[in-house]
Amino acid sequence: MTIPSKYTLGDEFQVHFVWQLPDTDFLRAIFKVKVEDINHESDRYVVRLADFVAGRQESHTGEIRPLEAVHPEYWELVRELVGRKVNLAYEVDDGLPIRLRLPTLTREHKFFRRYEV
Repeated sequence: MTIPSKYTLGDEFQVHFVWQLPDTDFLRAIFKVKVEDINHESDRYVVRLADFVAGRQESHTGEIRPLEAVHPEYWELVRELVGRKVNLAYEVDDGLPIRLRLPTLTREHKFFRRYEV
């Protein structure tokens, strides 16, 4: 059964990614994405991460870390995601955070590199 897509080519919306760090903190990053392709057979969008909108680092209990307590090396990796393409299921348009494994951010997994030439 095919799910209808909410967005069409060229549409922009926000996506919220979450990673858990080795020290149990969480990184939350919101990107504005642009739909570049739609695969109706697999109910997926191909989107480009157009802009980094906002982010925060928080403890496992939800306490927001002050700027001097964040991990700059991970935030640099987050900023480097701008311009990348990713393949996301239509369910991404529900606005809920997408929890990803840390290797997707550290480039040990090709999630954000799949469309590199």
